[in-house]
Amino acid sequence: MFKTLGLMALATGLLLSGCGKASTPTINESMTQVMSPQTQTIWDISSRAFNDKGDGLVAEKISPTDWIRLAKAGRALRDRARLLARAPHVVVAAPGELILGQDAAHEGVKHTWDAASPKQVQALIDANPALFRQHLNALADAGDSILKAAHRKDIKTVYEVSSQFDETCDGCHQPFWGTDEPPPFPKSL
Repeated sequence: MFKTLGLMALATGLLLSGCGKASTPTINESMTQVMSPQTQTIWDISSRAFNDKGDGLVAEKISPTDWIRLAKAGRALRDRARLLARAPHVVVAAPGELILGQDAAHEGVKHTWDAASPKQVQALIDANPALFRQHLNALADAGDSILKAAHRKDIKTVYEVSSQFDETCDGCHQPFWGTDEPPPFPKSL
């Protein structure tokens, strides 16, 4: 009987020891479920607020609901980027989790314009985790700026940060994932 109770206590302890420890989400999950949709929310709201010349935003074109959506999007970006930046190790994709472009990836060393496999992206991040964290912190700062700007209804900051998101994103994509820029035109043609 004591043996059975001891085994039950041990099993319960092992089960509970995993409770409360949230695993770090994958980079792919973070990109597809948080970064991309929240950035799109910020861009959509900003796009509707452009002035007639298209060189600035008009605060009155952002509804009270959209200011709240901007704040939530900024917070989500900031929090997820911080979570990944503080993780001792990040994983690009879980087993069986597909990443954009992986079907076109080849084995071996990834070059700038090649499609990337999860294994290739993981190797690039693992080779320079400090640079990856630097980019995550830049994204966290951008999200935090949007959050604070939304609370202050600071249209200038919303414009400045939202117009730079593409560069913020590409700054990380290029060294680790690839680029969305086309390769140079071949000289031989």
